Amino acid sequence: MAGTELRMGIVGCGYAARIHLDRLLALKGVRVVGCADSDRAAAEALTTQVGEAGGQAIAFTDHRELLRQAAPQALAIFTPHIAHYRPAMDALQAGCHVFVEKPLSTNLQEAVDIVGLARARGLKVGVGHQYRLRPSLVEARRRLAAGAIGPVRLVTATLALPWLETHSGTENSWRFDPKAAGGGILADAGDHLIDALLWTTGQTAVEVSAVQSRHESGLDLVTAAAIRLVDGTPATLAVSGVSAGSLFELNYFGEHGRLRITDQALLEEHDGQAVETVAAAEPAESIDGNFVAALQGTAALCCPADEALDTVRLLEAIARSVTTAQTVRLI
Repeated sequence: MAGTELRMGIVGCGYAARIHLDRLLALKGVRVVGCADSDRAAAEALTTQVGEAGGQAIAFTDHRELLRQAAPQALAIFTPHIAHYRPAMDALQAGCHVFVEKPLSTNLQEAVDIVGLARARGLKVGVGHQYRLRPSLVEARRRLAAGAIGPVRLVTATLALPWLETHSGTENSWRFDPKAAGGGILADAGDHLIDALLWTTGQTAVEVSAVQSRHESGLDLVTAAAIRLVDGTPATLAVSGVSAGSLFELNYFGEHGRLRITDQALLEEHDGQAVETVAAAEPAESIDGNFVAALQGTAALCCPADEALDTVRLLEAIARSVTTAQTVRLI
C-alpha cells in the first residue's frame, strides 16, 4: 500500500470520531470516503467536516453499506465499546484493515475472534492505546527492561479524573459528564492505565481481586484491584472518576531504586534521591498517524490487536472479580 492513496471509512460518528477525523485529514495520502452511524445526522455532520477540509465522503446509517458502496481499504471504528465487534469482523471479511478505538472489545472471545480473522486474512488491526507513544512510558519500558532499578518488587498504577461532579455540593448526588458515558470509567480511561501497566513491564496478569463502588445507575465510580503479574510481582490498580483533579501515574519499586512516571514525565530515584528526570514531551506521532504509517509500510503498529488481548483479558477478569467477590485466575 506504500505510495498509494489510502481510502478510509469511519464507523461511529460521535465525539471521538470528530477528534480522530481532524488527525486523519491532516495526514498525507489519506482520503476519508464514507462515514456511518445509526444516527444519520451524526454521519452527515462528519461528512460535512470532511468536505470543509476539501474532501468528499458519503454518509451511511449502516457500516455494511459503507463497506459495499464506498469500498474503503481501512475502517476506523469509534462506536461505543460494546459495539466494536461487528464492524471489525465485517470489515475484515470485506478485506479491510481496521483501527479500533480502545478497548479492542469488552469481551475476550470477541477480541480473540478479531485477532484470529485478521491473522487468517493477512490484515492489520491497530488498537488506540496511544499512551504507548508517550516518551515517558517508552523510556520507562526501556529502563525496566535494562534493569535500571533492579528486580521490580511492586508496581502501583493510579488514574484519577473529575468525570463526575456533585450537584451543588450535595453529598452522593452525581451529575454525569458526557465523556463518561458508554462502557464505564474503567473500560474507557482505565483501559489506558491497564495497557500501560502491562506494556511497560512486558508482563501479563495471572490473577486479580477487585472491588468497586458504583452509582445507582451501575456506572463504576471507583475501582481498586490487586493484581499478580506472571513473574509473581504484585501490582495495585486504582481508578477513580470522582476526583477533584487529574492524575495518571505508575510507580515501579525495584531493589535498587524507583521509577515514577506520568503521561508527561519520568523520574528515576535511587536511595530516595532523584538521579534523572525526563522532561515533559508530546509524542512525535499520533495513534492515527502510526496506523496509517503501518499500512504504508513505514512503521510498525504501536498496538497490534494481538497485544491488546492481555488488556481485554484483565478488564474482563476485574469485572468478574467485582461481580463474584472472588479472586479470578486469568491463566
